[in-house]
Amino acid sequence: MKTLSEKCADINTVGSFCGCIAKDESADPAAQAFCNRAKTDKNITGEDLAELKMALSDLEEDEACCCDC
Repeated sequence: MKTLSEKCADINTVGSFCGCIAKDESADPAAQAFCNRAKTDKNITGEDLAELKMALSDLEEDEACCCDC
């Protein structure tokens, strides 16, 4: 399952990423929660975004390798 559209995954600034996610109805709930938190927590950085995207990428890889579809 795709957790992020390629368009959103290629964005590296928190504000722009969250703007993209807001328009993406299929965005992963973790990405949506990250962006909701970023609205109030001004300590969220690009490094936090990179970690989120890495975790979502790992999740996609895990699902792709082991799917009994």
